[in-house]
Amino acid sequence: MVHSGVYFKAENLQRTGSFKVRPALTQVFQLSERARTKGIVTSSSGNFAQGAAFAAKCFGLSAKIVMMKSSNPLKVERTKRLGGEVVFCADDFEARQQTVDEIREQEGRAEIHPFDRILVIVGNASIGAEIIEQFPDVEHVLVPVSGGGLISGVACAIKLLKPSVRVYGVQPQGSNATFLSYREQRPVKIDRAVTIADGLMVTKPGKLTFPLIQKYVDEFFLVQEETLLEGVRSLLLEEKLVVEPSAVVTLAAILEGQVTPENTVCLLSGGNVSPELLIQVAGS
Repeated sequence: MVHSGVYFKAENLQRTGSFKVRPALTQVFQLSERARTKGIVTSSSGNFAQGAAFAAKCFGLSAKIVMMKSSNPLKVERTKRLGGEVVFCADDFEARQQTVDEIREQEGRAEIHPFDRILVIVGNASIGAEIIEQFPDVEHVLVPVSGGGLISGVACAIKLLKPSVRVYGVQPQGSNATFLSYREQRPVKIDRAVTIADGLMVTKPGKLTFPLIQKYVDEFFLVQEETLLEGVRSLLLEEKLVVEPSAVVTLAAILEGQVTPENTVCLLSGGNVSPELLIQVAGS
């Protein structure tokens, strides 16, 4: 059962099932008319792919999205359904960016980024502003962390509007590059991310996002894989919310007793979870 004193910022209910539609629309909106003519290119593990495809569709652009071969099949299918052209690459983040670079150079497409750009941070800052507007008594905010685009934007807005609020970053134990970087106060790269939270599998924090994390984030937590499944199940059965493991890391930190649930907002960043996983957790 979810603790009292816990509130949810349910970005899983966004049009594309995650917060990623915010930074995608922000970036596409700011492109010049000339830059839009040849379409956009980006890379993603899934949620930004859908956000980018949706944003491109809104503006009548074509979108090529580079995804690893191991990407969540549901997220791949939904990206295609939104009009995105998926290009697969090897299961390596360097290969993903290299493929984006090749497409950009060969086809002249405008690149938009899933996390490490100023406009991404600006787009995500709208979430922090909404949290303060919708829940003025908030004291603690927990945010899922991958490369840092989400938490840097949310934390910047919250600290600007209400500096007393404590902002916490949360990562799964098997994908802890930003956690390690925060603790060591320098960028740390891990060899490989291994977690059920497929949207949080970045192996190093962003160059732009990490300094903002250092400045505005109060603490970082790691959570266990089994707690992620417990969180997905709890939200599904108790709150009737479909939330993916990447998003439920925030609730997992509370379930593990790492944060006292008092006027606490858990940011649920996405809800694009496979039916197979839902069946698994519902029956456990």
